[in-house]
Amino acid sequence: MEENKNYGLFDQIPISFFKPSRYKELLHLKKSRLVGFVIFITFLSFALETLIPFLAWDVSVGGLNNMVTNGIPSFTLENGVFEIESPMEIKMPGFIYIKADSSVEANKQEEVNIDYPEVILISRTNMMLKNSGMVYEIKFSDVEQTVNNQSLLNVMPVAKVMLVITFVLTYLTKVAAYLISVLFFALISRTMARDKEGKPVPFRTAFIFAIYARAPFVLLSGINACLGNPIGPIWVIFLGVFMTMHYIFVAEKAELGIDNRRQDQY
Repeated sequence: MEENKNYGLFDQIPISFFKPSRYKELLHLKKSRLVGFVIFITFLSFALETLIPFLAWDVSVGGLNNMVTNGIPSFTLENGVFEIESPMEIKMPGFIYIKADSSVEANKQEEVNIDYPEVILISRTNMMLKNSGMVYEIKFSDVEQTVNNQSLLNVMPVAKVMLVITFVLTYLTKVAAYLISVLFFALISRTMARDKEGKPVPFRTAFIFAIYARAPFVLLSGINACLGNPIGPIWVIFLGVFMTMHYIFVAEKAELGIDNRRQDQY
């Protein structure tokens, strides 16, 4: 069958969101258009969950340099002991949580298990970090250098580069998670609808249907996260799974002509 070259990105979006019975019209798009759709949806989800909250926080503190210069209390790390003028707490929703308090002798591993992708807890004698689900401890007794506000300001250019790298890796993780979820839905959805000979839709068809069916609910989750999760995440996940399966089922029935066959029987 010839490729349908008439559907651009902004033609695919309303079909994806509101018209699952028309997913079959998108089966023969150029691969570049399908890839472009995935890139757009995953980037928009990434922006809603991570980029926008971070930029809002960055504006609120007047930029990273201003935060280091004026927002962080005076501190020193010297001879294995961390001292800070007053406790500090930084929250970047959907991205990172930082707390420094030298009145705490030592942080424990279980204390980093809070709902942030990245966590940094600094006490008088150690620092606990959570990154990509892994937990690390840095004992200040092993740190030979002296660290203070000025030294932190000096490494800001490197920190900004690392921040960009972190954003890129976060986005790539988002793409991978999207495609893995699509694969999962494609595999299980093929059991839902079959033609008159008992055959399901081809796997390629189920996979493409899952790409389009997953998109509205990935963005719903992103919007919910961007707004501070007014709807409990577990309910958003439940709704997303249920509606994704429903959208794929509607698309598969339309592809197999199940509704038409039933009408022909009357």
